[in-house]
Amino acid sequence: MRELKLKWLLLGVLFDSIAMSSVWPLTTIYMNQELGHSLVAAGVVLFLNSVASILGSFVAGKLYDKYDSYYLILGGIVFTWISFFTLIFFNGWPTYPIFLVLIGFGTGWIVALNNSMGTSIKSKDGRYVFNMLYFVQNLGVMLGTAIVGILFKHSVAPLFTIATVMFTVFFVVAFFTYRIPKEDQSVQSVQQTQDIQSKMPKVNFTIIMSFFVSLVIMWIFYQQWNSTVSIYMLKLHIPLRLYSFLWTVNGLFILIVQGLLSSRGGRLLKDPYHQVYLGIAFFMASFGILAVAHQYYHFVIAMIVLTVGEAIAFPSIPAIVNSLSPYDQKGKYQGLASAFPSAGRAMGPLVGSMIIESTSFVFLYSLGLFTILVVLVVIALIIESTKRKATLYDNNQE
Repeated sequence: MRELKLKWLLLGVLFDSIAMSSVWPLTTIYMNQELGHSLVAAGVVLFLNSVASILGSFVAGKLYDKYDSYYLILGGIVFTWISFFTLIFFNGWPTYPIFLVLIGFGTGWIVALNNSMGTSIKSKDGRYVFNMLYFVQNLGVMLGTAIVGILFKHSVAPLFTIATVMFTVFFVVAFFTYRIPKEDQSVQSVQQTQDIQSKMPKVNFTIIMSFFVSLVIMWIFYQQWNSTVSIYMLKLHIPLRLYSFLWTVNGLFILIVQGLLSSRGGRLLKDPYHQVYLGIAFFMASFGILAVAHQYYHFVIAMIVLTVGEAIAFPSIPAIVNSLSPYDQKGKYQGLASAFPSAGRAMGPLVGSMIIESTSFVFLYSLGLFTILVVLVVIALIIESTKRKATLYDNNQE
């Protein structure tokens, strides 16, 4: 049985990631400094962008299980390409925020389909596939954010031009390489049809939902690095350029950790659940360091610990979700695996600012430490008491 080649899927993901990450870092600055709107307005636009991403992920995941993924991904690419192309010429108010929200929908749509198509690659271990997807996504983020630093002065037109070119190449790659031969589609549909009669086992659903809820909570606190941490560093008289450097550290260490994991087939520990626990433990510890940070090197250490945690845990979760999802529902649950983090990203800045206004930065980061500790304990108790009863739908996830 022929299948989508992983190398082509990764190439498409790379162009998608470069395009998206060449746009999102400048949203707040551009809307505030160039368009003259408040930080609150920028926050509302980013919130709507995340909500649109949630919707795109959910819809695309549902449709993947029923329709040809080839046409779904091409449609998503064209939709997003039109939005990028329009913003080259019309990037004022209100065109900019409107199309940014549409791009959010396209982002969620494409990410969900990329992950869903990753589940169809049976020639590679599932953890390896999702590890490589995560690696390439972050490589694209590094390249995309570098483009922002080089090209963005006062106009966003050059950045949207780059994004449009990236999506043009993405379309060409997808058009020629993402097509699964008809005979293989029929085999896949027979496999799915045989499984339609069986519903999602209760144990599987419990494990999956415990991961999804934990992702929302972790992303609420992860978003503090994108929102409140920069303000806290400025209050400590640490220059903004040094805050920006933290994301270079983040990208570098993700590539290092992901490279090491990829060389081991995505497996740091034999049990994928234990690998997630370890990653969450690192993630949690970073907020402990952040709560007591006063010097710049404290923030660097906290970022490194955070990055190691996310690189270990985050790619393993969609791989586990894949192994627990019935064949005819893999797209649905990969869509949800993209939607739940988007919900956390949408709520994060608002939750953080509300807590800081009523308490302090230190309280917020201490709350992150203890909340994620509770998350770790709860999901470990749930999973360790149920995982042996789970039904596996992907032999590559053993």
